[in-house]
Amino acid sequence: METKRQMEILKKISQARKAQAEECGKAEDVVFVGSGLLAELLLARPGFAGPAAHVLAAFFDKPLQSPCFEVFGQDKLQNLIPRLDVHTAILCVPHRQAAALADTLEHCGITRILNWSGADLMPRPHLAILNEEPPAQVQG
Repeated sequence: METKRQMEILKKISQARKAQAEECGKAEDVVFVGSGLLAELLLARPGFAGPAAHVLAAFFDKPLQSPCFEVFGQDKLQNLIPRLDVHTAILCVPHRQAAALADTLEHCGITRILNWSGADLMPRPHLAILNEEPPAQVQG
């Protein structure tokens, strides 16, 4: 069951998306799915995804506060991603979790994954996967 706070967050996210579209920005709306220290460090950096990606929401495997993004538990993926109407995810989890989370993301309607897990995930008929190293500028 959703809380009033979650509904307010979703409303703010929708408003931000609308404002961004009105500005004719070219950034791709994405969700960030993370677990582990690297993902936690990235969530502390507002522009970690680069200028081509606009992070709408983050999903983490444990309760986490971020000064830059709204962070939800990974148990909210299946409910929130379809409602956000987003089709791209950045996956930054330990390699042993990557395949199962890619399956979950595909079932949520994600069609593109930027995979920073270190695991080589295989593309599927309805899911494009780009296996890359995460950004190096996390420290500092």
